[in-house]
Amino acid sequence: MEEEERERLLRDYSVGVRYPEVSGFEVLDLLDLRSRITGLEAELTEDEKRMLEESDSLFLNQASRFYESLSQVANLAEMREQVGATPSHWWWYLERLVQAEKVAS
Repeated sequence: MEEEERERLLRDYSVGVRYPEVSGFEVLDLLDLRSRITGLEAELTEDEKRMLEESDSLFLNQASRFYESLSQVANLAEMREQVGATPSHWWWYLERLVQAEKVAS
């Protein structure tokens, strides 16, 4: 993938995680973006890796809000099955992240 496309995906994800009040459809787009970025991680520069880590941290901090929006428009388990998300794609497991957050609290 070209550098411009990689930068665009990363930028879109980084901006998206800052707005947890988005619709569930936008959350689905965000999950898809993150999956696409995973395929490019080996190509990321050190700065891009740092940006991704910061964005993932923001995502995790807002997981319950993202899940709330998403659950209004889709069944996450069905969506995971449709896209073939494996557990290594942890962002597709929002309900488990939210549950773990509640247990940790």
